Amino acid sequence: MILVSAAIIRNTAGEILICQRGAGGSCAFLWEFPGGKQEAGETAADCLVRECREELGIEIDIVALIEQTSYTYPDNKIGLSFFAAQITGGVPQKSVHQEILWVRPAELLQYQFCPADTEIVGRLAQGE
Repeated sequence: MILVSAAIIRNTAGEILICQRGAGGSCAFLWEFPGGKQEAGETAADCLVRECREELGIEIDIVALIEQTSYTYPDNKIGLSFFAAQITGGVPQKSVHQEILWVRPAELLQYQFCPADTEIVGRLAQGE
């Protein structure tokens, strides 16, 4: 199983940060929450702090663990940890993603997310 951490980051307007994957690999051009794969010896929270720093150039604080779940793709199984987080430094920069956007929760359903994210997307869109 591949362990993945993802951040639900809200701005002061209540919008949520989403990122569009680039070409290649699974979920090409689909949307996801910031985050990535845990490395050996790394906690889920440490992974998320590192990934946000590397991929978006931001520093975050983890607020709370929202949910842990798993999803089975045809080629592998993913263990997901979703965290509420807040930006404490920097402004999100597009470096590895095709696009990054701040969207209102109700607008999340207008974007095609990676299959592993669709359940939490639905709940966030309903205001949970």
